[in-house]
Amino acid sequence: MSKIVIHLLILVGFLINFSYSKEYTLMSVLDLAKKNNKDIKLAQSNLKYADAQKDEAISLVLPKVNAQFIYNRNFLQNIFFFTVTDSAGNEQTQSFTASFNNQYQIRASLDQTLYAFGRVGNAIKAANYFTTYSNYQYDYSFQTILTVVKKAFYQAILFQKVWEVAIESENSAKENYENIKIKFEGGAVSEFDLLQAETRWQNAIPLTMQARKNYEVAINNLKALVDIPLREEISLIGGLDTFPSFPDSINYTLAFKNRPDYNALIWEEKLQQKRVSIEKSNYYPTLSANITYIYSANSNQWILENKNDNIVGLLSFDIPIFNGFYTNAQVQKARVDVSRVKTRIAKAIDEIRIELQNIYLRMVEARERIGAAQKSIESASRAFDIAETRVNNGLATQLEFRESRVDLDRAQVTFYSAIYDYLDAYFDWHRANGTVNEAGL
Repeated sequence: MSKIVIHLLILVGFLINFSYSKEYTLMSVLDLAKKNNKDIKLAQSNLKYADAQKDEAISLVLPKVNAQFIYNRNFLQNIFFFTVTDSAGNEQTQSFTASFNNQYQIRASLDQTLYAFGRVGNAIKAANYFTTYSNYQYDYSFQTILTVVKKAFYQAILFQKVWEVAIESENSAKENYENIKIKFEGGAVSEFDLLQAETRWQNAIPLTMQARKNYEVAINNLKALVDIPLREEISLIGGLDTFPSFPDSINYTLAFKNRPDYNALIWEEKLQQKRVSIEKSNYYPTLSANITYIYSANSNQWILENKNDNIVGLLSFDIPIFNGFYTNAQVQKARVDVSRVKTRIAKAIDEIRIELQNIYLRMVEARERIGAAQKSIESASRAFDIAETRVNNGLATQLEFRESRVDLDRAQVTFYSAIYDYLDAYFDWHRANGTVNEAGL
């Protein structure tokens, strides 16, 4: 009796959850992912880093302006005495101060790199390359997260369907048990038939509970992806009855053109090649200029006396002669990085081709299973109706009835699983082609 109560509580909880829960469609879930997903936020921070690096490169062209205020306090004065003779032949002792109690100085300087033989220009170009590279990296992360969210959404719907099938199967087993019990009490069936019917019903209860747990786990995973509070009850608006059309063929050229991670590698190669040029520029001289304004004052009082100001100009031409082969090592390292990126690009081309072929095969296989599962449901449903009628008329055993119900449940789950597998491959297909739809399927 206690199991019956547990089962009723499960059904009541199921109805309450869906009656008072907040509804989400695929589009609303994707909108939440764009705003709240933590991986997308991390990718956005990388874009900000790229902007900062670009500003850093531009700063090499701009002048550097600095100002400095200096105050010195002399605690010991140097006083010198000397004797002078006037026109009358009288000697007089005089003194002078070699330092003052207070010394004030203000310095303002402007430094400007006039020419760095390609270093500044290459740094700015490299920063622009890095920005483009970062944008492609962000697009790849963004499309990958949306793909994961779509899969999680439909996985939750799949487990919801499995739970519904389990509830339906359990209700069918319970109804069959109650019918057999009435017949047993009337002497129409044996105790063995009654025990078989009860066993089938009792075995269906833990399967329903397991299906519910799988659904709740899938819902929690989806909540975590889009930052929905775990305590919030939600229901998903969507189904597995329809699915998008099958793609015509594989277009490798279009995939390489649109795929952001591949394009990120292309721009990474350009970035590394520009880095070689930057390291080479360290072999060449640098021409820079400096203008400094100096204002100073000295006094024994807290006033400005003995004032002096000056403007000094400096032109510097720095020629690197020898730095212990450091520049040569940096150039070699940059060239090795270029070679590494080229190898990664060649490897990515092979992997993308294989990935597209494998995903296409997954879609073909899932699409064929959908058609087979549809026919299987029709046959299993018809067989179950016949078995139910035969059992009620005493023409079939409980074993036959149980097997027909298991076949129907399996056919329904197989159908939904096949559609989910097709959607799973379909989402991977658009990710692999760089054509992820932000608004839905």
